[in-house]
Amino acid sequence: MSLSYKMSSLSLTALLCSVTLLSACQTSPFSRKPVPEPRYIPTIVLGEAQTLTILPTRVACESTLPMQCLLAKSNKDGSVFQIPYYWIDDFEPKLGTEYVITARPQIDENKQSPNGYWTLQNILSQRMVGTL
Repeated sequence: MSLSYKMSSLSLTALLCSVTLLSACQTSPFSRKPVPEPRYIPTIVLGEAQTLTILPTRVACESTLPMQCLLAKSNKDGSVFQIPYYWIDDFEPKLGTEYVITARPQIDENKQSPNGYWTLQNILSQRMVGTL
């Protein structure tokens, strides 16, 4: 065997030994099990009661999920907004019936923001409305 072949073989062996020794001293990032983030559980409180007029028709929600929404009109400022169909607890509206209700928005106390759900307090009136 030639001297250069012996030298290259010896240096390759030394390199492999040093890499093996260095890797044995380090911990693997996969040796620890991943720890999931704690599950967020909101604290729900009820906001101030509002009087809403629930219009007699349903519309397709403006969302990524295909679902039906109720059109609600706020008696406070007259604005019309959508509420997904089953998002008013204890309220099952009939198609073609207009309702005036009092409801309280559900608020995530930790984030200080409404979560979109409502809790029915009272049905003040309801009337059948002819739909075409």
